[in-house]
Parts: sequence; C-alpha cells; structure tokens
Amino acid sequence: MDVSRRFFIGGAASFTALTGCRMFPGLASGGKPNITFGVVSDIHIIAEDIDRGGQGNTRVLKHTFRWFRDQGVDAVVIAGDMADAGLISQLQAVADAWESVFPNDTAPDGRHVEKLFVYGNHDYEGFNYGYMIYGQPSGELKREFLPNIGMKKAWEEVFHEEYAPIYRKTVKGYDFIGGHWDPANGSAWGKGPDLESWMKANGTSLDPKLPFFYYQHPHPKDTCYGSWAWGHDDGNSTRALTPFPNAVAFSGHSHYTLLDERGFWQGAFTSVGTSSLRYNGKPYDEFRDTGYENSGHRVFKPVMLADGQDASEAREGMLWRVYDDHAEIVRRSFSYDEDLGPNWIMPLPAAESKPFAFAGRAAKAVAPEFAADAKAVVKKAETVRKEEKDGKKTETKVPYFDVSFPAALCTDATRVLNYTVAAETKDGKTVLTKRVLADDYYLPRSRVGRKGRVGFAFSELPKDQEVRFTVRPGECFGKCGKPLVTEWVKA
Repeated sequence: MDVSRRFFIGGAASFTALTGCRMFPGLASGGKPNITFGVVSDIHIIAEDIDRGGQGNTRVLKHTFRWFRDQGVDAVVIAGDMADAGLISQLQAVADAWESVFPNDTAPDGRHVEKLFVYGNHDYEGFNYGYMIYGQPSGELKREFLPNIGMKKAWEEVFHEEYAPIYRKTVKGYDFIGGHWDPANGSAWGKGPDLESWMKANGTSLDPKLPFFYYQHPHPKDTCYGSWAWGHDDGNSTRALTPFPNAVAFSGHSHYTLLDERGFWQGAFTSVGTSSLRYNGKPYDEFRDTGYENSGHRVFKPVMLADGQDASEAREGMLWRVYDDHAEIVRRSFSYDEDLGPNWIMPLPAAESKPFAFAGRAAKAVAPEFAADAKAVVKKAETVRKEEKDGKKTETKVPYFDVSFPAALCTDATRVLNYTVAAETKDGKTVLTKRVLADDYYLPRSRVGRKGRVGFAFSELPKDQEVRFTVRPGECFGKCGKPLVTEWVKA
C-alpha cells in the first residue's frame, strides 16, 4: 500500500483508533526501530549533591539517563537550560551525570550513545537572575559564569567536543541539528538561533526522504502550544523550517506539560514541546486578560481565591522510536516512573499525513464530563488581604463565595485541563467568568486531582442580586462538558 493512502485516525488516541489500513510494522510485530532517542529539557541543575526539596541535584537526571539507557537509546537530546545559574560547575555536574551512566558515551552493550545538548537562556545568563545565586557571594561565583569563561571554551572543556553555535550530527543515518542560546548565534530574549542562515547554507544537503531533528531552547513561534505560548522565538526558526516538511523541531523554555496535546503541532513541519525535567510551567498566557486563577498570571489579583498548583512533581521527558513508516513517542513521568498517556504515533513521511494538526484534533476532541452524581457547592467564606505601603502594614477582610466541585472524568484520549466557572444573575446574564487549572493536571492519569475550587469576592459581583455559579470542565482544545450548577446565593 502506498504510504500516502494510509488513513490514520485519532493521532494521539489509542491504537484502537487505527482502522481501515494495515498496522504499522513496528506496532504489529514489535519490529526494531531504526533509531531510538530520548528527549528532555530544562533540567536546571544547581549542584550534584544539593537538596532543595528534592530538586536541583542530578538524582532525577541520572535516573532518567538510566531509563533511556535501558530502553536502548542511540542518543539523548537536552533542549537547553542545563545549568540553572549558568555556572560551569553546574554544567560539569550534567556532564558527570552523563558519564556515570554512559561512560565515554557508551552503553553497557557497547553501543555509542550521542550527546545532543544545547544551551538555553539559564546556561547563558542565569547568573543575572538574582534569585538564582543561592545566597552565596556573587563575586566568588562570577568566576564560574559561563559567558565570563566563554561559551565555546566552557563547552569544549566540559563536554570534550567542538562547539559551534549551530551544529549537525548524524546518528544511524538521521540528521540532528542543535541551535544554542548564545548571542554570538543571534539568540536573545525573543529570538532563537539564526537558523534561517544556516538552513540556506546547508538545507539542500538534508535527505528529504527522512525526518531530521532540530532542537533549540525557545519554541518556534506559532507552533506547539499555539500563538499564546510563553517562551516562543521571533519566528526565525518557523520561517527556516517551513520549506522542510520532514523537519521535526524540539523546544523547551515554557516547561508546559506533555499532557497538553497542543505540545505536538503539525503544519508546514512538526514542532514538539519538550516540557521540563525539573518542574512544569503553568500556562498563564493562554488567557491574557484574565488568566487562570491558580497559575500565577501577571494579571493583578487582589486576593488568590483558588487552590494553587505546585507542579514541582512534574518531571517529564520523551522517548522516540523511529521506524520506516512512523515514529512512536512515549511521554514519561520520571517522578513516578509512569507513562503520561497513550503513545503519540506520527506517520512517516510526515509530509503525507498530519494527524497532529490542531484543527483536525480540535474537531475530534471529546469534552470531559462530570460524573452523573457530581455536585457543585457554594458557601460564604472570608479571607484576609495583607498589604504594605510606605512601611505601613494593613489587613483587610475580604468576604467571598467559595465554589467547590469534584474533578470531571478523563479518558485515555481526553484529559481535563481546566474549568470555566461563571457567575450569572436571574435575568440570564453572565457577570463574571473565571478559569482554574484542573487539580494536578500535570500528573499521570492515575494520580490526577479529585477536586476543584475558586472564589468570587463579593466586591466583584453585582450588589443586592442573587447569583449562581456554573462550572464546565474543558480539555486543551477548548471543548467543554455539561455544567454543574450551584444554588442561588446573595451576598
């Protein structure tokens, strides 16, 4: 059967969605992949032996490397932010962790395992983020700061390989291209590496019959997670890769969870968010005017009236197995050693079938629903807003309505990402809408939260009117289930 005539249904859905065509050989017969490689990002190492609430050391990184090793990887991608404060000792801790698992870049069975690492913004300028210096004298640490040493010199001293702002390696016949966050390479806030120039000079030498893999720290603009995503570049990489339908781009920076299906984008090429091996970021830019009540959005909120989301437990990565006619992608929680959901299956050549295009997946998305006996409850409550101005501290009592509800149900193909909670009056008007991220939305399905809550201050609602609250569960592409409705209440 010609590859272009396959009909693959569901993209990220389970394998039972694959109908009307032959199975991919690697899935049907357990065939051996052409190449297997791991992908992580944003590991933010502070020191090998430090213990900051279980974070910042190399324990999870070594554990991840060992899991990759045991899966038979031929290479490992790290898409930036290796050294939390851009110190050479932190970069060396990453190299030492690698060497402890892959001595001389070699697995126990003798196979060569390629390092495919690039710098991120923390590697280049993390020392300048004042809160990252851990209470130590800045003068002593400044000598370790990578730009003071030289990005090229530090790289070659630590990793024992030649440094180039954009480099290319070939692993088992597949090309990998890495672009560093380095001002010498054109990178800065809002910009990615100067990939356009590199592709103009080298793009014709890439085999159009095979996928090639590009990795940089910021997201290519208007690709994975959509146009709202925090941490995208200025569009240079998107323009550079658009002529190459066989390109697969990896990027980090935002720390967004791999459980958000928008992390896998297909358009002119393929772009995949790599999440973080340190902690998940919260998608506070998705609704710029209002934000999520529990995401730490920049929008000023006089009082936080929702359960916060820590996300420090979410340490995620991917395993890619590439066959002749498809790639199989495992999304993994390295906090719990569990897969995060069904494997993503990408047909190859990617140019001929795009099951991960946002429009098609949004149309097929299934809205999450509450259980039949679920109820939303509203009650009056009070909190205190503490403020300090001109050295004077004040405390103000803030009465509010506390709206609580159980978690909606998720399926293999549908995860509950958020809830939309609206206050409405008896004349049918919606007077205020708030959004909250689902409790523990970033954890494996077996560990998702069981509750949700959000508050509406009396001062935010119409005076002397009864209101009720509706709660709708939503998935990442925006489909919402049937609402729970509270009783009528009055401040």
